[in-house]
Amino acid sequence: MSTESKPLVFVTGASGYLGFEVVYQLLQAGYPVRGAARGRKIPLLKKAFGKYPQFEAVEVTDVASADFSVAFNGVGAIIHTAAPLPGRADSETAFKSAIEGSLHILREAHKAGVKKFIATGSMVTFPDNAYGPDDWVAVTKEQAVEGNPFVLYIAEKKFGEQAVLEFAEKHPEMDITIFCPPWIFGPFAPGFEHIIPEPDFSAFSTNGFVYQLLRADNVNYNYSPGMLDVRDVARVHIAGLNPLTPDHPRRVPVVSQYPNDWRDAIKLRGRLADPSKAPVWESYRIDAELKPVEEAFGVKLSSYKTWKETILDAVDRFIEVENQWKAKGLKFEVPTTPPM
Repeated sequence: MSTESKPLVFVTGASGYLGFEVVYQLLQAGYPVRGAARGRKIPLLKKAFGKYPQFEAVEVTDVASADFSVAFNGVGAIIHTAAPLPGRADSETAFKSAIEGSLHILREAHKAGVKKFIATGSMVTFPDNAYGPDDWVAVTKEQAVEGNPFVLYIAEKKFGEQAVLEFAEKHPEMDITIFCPPWIFGPFAPGFEHIIPEPDFSAFSTNGFVYQLLRADNVNYNYSPGMLDVRDVARVHIAGLNPLTPDHPRRVPVVSQYPNDWRDAIKLRGRLADPSKAPVWESYRIDAELKPVEEAFGVKLSSYKTWKETILDAVDRFIEVENQWKAKGLKFEVPTTPPM
């Protein structure tokens, strides 16, 4: 596909950890991009991608109610990465964003004639040891509102994904795909330092667990095995713009086949945490059926980043960002509370 024929891609959550990486890779590949964010993030996005004339930042205050008629003008595809993380929103807001937000964007996209929609799901919506398109974790909305933020997150993602799939059944004229990664780690994309000109650890998302390796007394780690480098997650989403087969699966698990043992990660370089505090799991990888990723979207499993690449590249980027903060005279320390 030539640069001239590449569609304008609308990316939600463009200032987020994953969304920013998606925008960066799209621009590198020559796509025109319209990135959505909220309020104060708009000028930061414009600065971060200022050298790309084919990038435009637009403000979307509420994905569940915003008027997208102007924002979707000329758009050929949407990559929907925006979603509240565990502990970042109350149950009502989380469900509204995950379910009504996704459906509202889909309805607006359909009205605007957008033919392709790609959403970020999550592997937490699959039960253990079952990662097929029809496998769902048995969490209910009633359980979700009982107070555990991670259960709430699992539920909001599950019912959000189900709402998208139900819409896809009713609108076969739209090509709709949900990619479901596990924990996402890896380096910030070039330019992300403009999104965090001063310490803002909430912007680190899941990658905050890697940042906390820089504390010698760290005891915070993600709660289950399975990971995929943020660069590979973005690459898979972009591959969804041009599937190899029209009858590709709509809900697709994506995960690295490299084991993610934090004790091994800590051994990779100095200034990292005590390996004896790292979690010990029965297995350090998820055995999901990943042939559809290769066969339907052309992303070879052998091309995924290794655990070593993910950790070393992420730590190096964190140190670069820290050095920029230090050069400004900003005071900070690696947080002791988990990122989610």
